[in-house]
Amino acid sequence: MTSDVIYGRNTFTPYFNVKRFEDTIYNRASEREKRIKYKKRLKIVDKIIVLLNALLFVALIASLSCIAIETYRVMKTSDDIVKLEATLDKKKYDNDNSTRKLKTEMKFDDLKMKAYMELNMITPTEKNIIYFDKSDNGFVRQYENIR
Repeated sequence: MTSDVIYGRNTFTPYFNVKRFEDTIYNRASEREKRIKYKKRLKIVDKIIVLLNALLFVALIASLSCIAIETYRVMKTSDDIVKLEATLDKKKYDNDNSTRKLKTEMKFDDLKMKAYMELNMITPTEKNIIYFDKSDNGFVRQYENIR
């Protein structure tokens, strides 16, 4: 549909449709509004994404710090274990050396001979053993004189 346009005293028919032109302008405006709304939504989505990224970064830092603390604790514990194992090995070595030294210095037979000869000790038999009832005060009275 073409419409006549009055210009001064003359009327003429434009080579384009004014109504269609107005509709196009309106459509452009509505498209511009749509783009503005879309950009606003994008800005909100971008802010949400930035917030989520920040939260993920904080969670990552927290988990890495927990891992670092646990690793430090395990390493410290393993160092303590190594030190304790070294101390244990040294004590075992000292104990073995002391046992060897005692075995070479004093023999059981020498002790036995010393007890028999110098201290007049005897090997007890069943008739030499005297059994006592349990006393209330924890002391045992002497049964007979000692030679």
